[in-house]
Amino acid sequence: MTKRKETQASRPRDREKTGKAILDAVGHLILRDGLSGVGINAVAREAGADKVLIYRYFGDLDGLYRAYAETGDFWWTVEDMLASVEGAATLAEALKAGLRFHAAEMRKRPVTLAVIAAEPENRTPLVVALEEVRERRSLDLMKRIAARYDVPGGADIPALTALLAAAIDYLLARARSIRVYGGVEIKTPRDWERIFTTIDAMIDGALAPAHPKGRKIS
Repeated sequence: MTKRKETQASRPRDREKTGKAILDAVGHLILRDGLSGVGINAVAREAGADKVLIYRYFGDLDGLYRAYAETGDFWWTVEDMLASVEGAATLAEALKAGLRFHAAEMRKRPVTLAVIAAEPENRTPLVVALEEVRERRSLDLMKRIAARYDVPGGADIPALTALLAAAIDYLLARARSIRVYGGVEIKTPRDWERIFTTIDAMIDGALAPAHPKGRKIS
């Protein structure tokens, strides 16, 4: 009886370990072989697992892609982003803090940067699954930011953040292989302080002073 209980208890742990190895293998393949290198057989070899287990745990290849896209290792969570702007008294301050947090999180995720660099010419099911997670979290974030701060009339916050975040993503993706873009250094923390000084000025120029709801200046 004791041996049976131990065996049953070990199964969830084994499945969790194998499932993680399979998901980790997706990231390893993207970095080493590119988006086109991700497939059931390649993932199974990289994870050291039978491909039957991939179907058993994730249903099919699209299910594997969706599971990988949902992992916190690919994109920041809305809760983490909101925590990063918790102390911001104005919308402008929140955007500045949020974009800095976004850049810091992207630097921690070489797989994400590899996908960003390759996705325009690689419209694979994996790319689509990753995009769906990114878009869903971005839309959720915008709704929650709008509920927390007053938005100046005429200000298109989704468009503003999309433009600035896209610029950050592109420069970080390019910084994986080049040092200068358009005459601007993009490698070091000092380089990025220069970039963010300009981003801050752009935000200030696009927004009138805004205050959290319930704390408007009369």
